[in-house]
Amino acid sequence: MNKTTAIVFFGIILLGLVISLVTLNTCSKPVQLGENETNVPSPESPETDLRPQPPETDQNKPKAKPKDQGKKSIVEPDPKPELGFASTEAVLKALGQVLGKKDFEALKALVGAEALPQSIRPKVRSIVQNPDFNLSASKPFTEISKSADSARWALNFDSDNVEKVAELYADLAEIEGGKIVISGIRLPMEIADVGPSTPLGPGNKISSDHSDALAIVHAFALAVVQRDFETARALSDLESVTDERVAALIIAIEEGNFTLKEDRPFVVTLAREDITWVLSRLQSDSGASEFAVELGQFDGNWKVSGLTFSKVLSALAQAAGGGGVAYSPIVEDPAGGDSLVLYFEFDENTLTSRGNRQLAILAGILTQRENRVIRINGHADALGSDSYNAKLSNQRADAIREALISMGVLPDQVVTEGFGESKPRRPNVNPDGSDNPAGRSKNRRAEVYLDF
Repeated sequence: MNKTTAIVFFGIILLGLVISLVTLNTCSKPVQLGENETNVPSPESPETDLRPQPPETDQNKPKAKPKDQGKKSIVEPDPKPELGFASTEAVLKALGQVLGKKDFEALKALVGAEALPQSIRPKVRSIVQNPDFNLSASKPFTEISKSADSARWALNFDSDNVEKVAELYADLAEIEGGKIVISGIRLPMEIADVGPSTPLGPGNKISSDHSDALAIVHAFALAVVQRDFETARALSDLESVTDERVAALIIAIEEGNFTLKEDRPFVVTLAREDITWVLSRLQSDSGASEFAVELGQFDGNWKVSGLTFSKVLSALAQAAGGGGVAYSPIVEDPAGGDSLVLYFEFDENTLTSRGNRQLAILAGILTQRENRVIRINGHADALGSDSYNAKLSNQRADAIREALISMGVLPDQVVTEGFGESKPRRPNVNPDGSDNPAGRSKNRRAEVYLDF
């Protein structure tokens, strides 16, 4: 190698070294070490412990920690049904299938957790799984109420071995898109013992757990139709609904031989958190009628707070025709409240057949509680002298008293008084001075006040 070649050779090597140093200085990052730190692992570090380890045994084998240890257990929610059915018929068909199989879990999955409250599930389960209960073959479902966007259906169970059959309620609601969903499963109301020994008053309680306004109306209407004054009264607010009004409704329904309509007996016309209005629809051989029930919230419980049955009274008046005896089992007391009323023929103090039927219902109420007292005020129209009419009005009141005693009412429970013609309900004469037979027919009466 000559001198020139050697210079070129070593120049190339030197240039390569320079390029390498520049590249390393530009691309590499220095490792930052803290004070007194080195980049050499400590022998005491478990990751780098190089000391000999004892053989693994069952005693020193590390135990695996469960994956969910220390975490809260998660309760799986009830499965929810698909969002809505195409029709009411589809809903009822689905309910019929799960109830026919006595599959409570399938029912729970069908309706969803919110529609089947935890508090009533044990009772619902006992009904669904009871081997003695089967959906009625003739009428498994009955629509019992209708409102603007919802309906309540009764699920009817029959039994060959049990005298008292069971019943469940299914509330259906229409949602957006016209779909139908099951918005709730409910139990019929169960009335506690309200027999003769049970005092009725503000503190009296009835078993209305899980009962809504519609369940109260249903129980009240059934009690009225079945002449069960005690239950009907227990379901009413004592300050808002008088005893006379409840008794008069029972008398009117009995007189008209009315029963609840089999299909959709209730129509909800107003439903709010604190007030509900329901029409109770009636049927009889002679026609249909209805009475209105208002309900309110009292200490967290629904109670009947108003009754209107003018249509029932109108139907009875039409059925009775003209005649000489007026008919309405209740009149408003000018001093406030209501009174029951019985009417008499002209110049008579004997009871009509209708009057006897009214008294039979009243006697049944009185004999339930011996501490109940009623006042009977007799009245007459304006024909005849004052003394004659005073005597006649007393005779009418006494006739009612004697009839009640013959029906089992104690004498001390009935107080009577006659007022003659001094307290007419209607004018005895027309404005032109002529006789007013229609007005006089409403003055020949005896009014009954229930001082309960």
